Amino acid sequence: MLLRIGDIESKYKLTHNSLKEWERRGLLISYKTPGGHRRYLESDIQKLLEMNNVLPKVAIYARVSTRKQEGNLNKQVERLRQYCKGKGYKEPIEFIEIASGLNDKRRKFHKMIDAVIRKEINLIVIEYKDRLSRFGLRFIYHFFEGLGCKIEVVESEPSRDENKELVDDMLALITSFSARLYGKRGDRKKLKEELDI
Repeated sequence: MLLRIGDIESKYKLTHNSLKEWERRGLLISYKTPGGHRRYLESDIQKLLEMNNVLPKVAIYARVSTRKQEGNLNKQVERLRQYCKGKGYKEPIEFIEIASGLNDKRRKFHKMIDAVIRKEINLIVIEYKDRLSRFGLRFIYHFFEGLGCKIEVVESEPSRDENKELVDDMLALITSFSARLYGKRGDRKKLKEELDI
């Protein structure tokens, strides 16, 4: 399939100058339209990117907070797969889990971090930015970028399901703090009773 320069720039993040340089070096052939516009074979672009190890090593990360949202999780994964297919990302590694965005002990999230550290991934595709975490997103983005990994967010506005999930996460956070607070108070009361103060 022949691609326009604009299509190549948006799909493969290549500049017009890169294409001209490859053409100058005899690595790429352009095909001219009757109007004199350059077109390039997509297969040629992909071969050159593979040779130069420029094609992204992609992972998708999908998450919901509770088992009740499992149907939403499956839809989320399918949307991410379709998005990657549309962008030409080949064989993305999938990290899928049911865990609160407040939970810092998410197994799949930690496996994904390990894969980034090992340079097996250099692009993470997520549906909404809060899929990675509910809090500390700037830190997480900075951390991944420092490892040479980009984050690509498919949607900018959260859906109603995502907003409901945020409320559920906040309630879980309040419940957790309350349990710890009252648990500590109970321990103090028990200690006082034991010491007969």
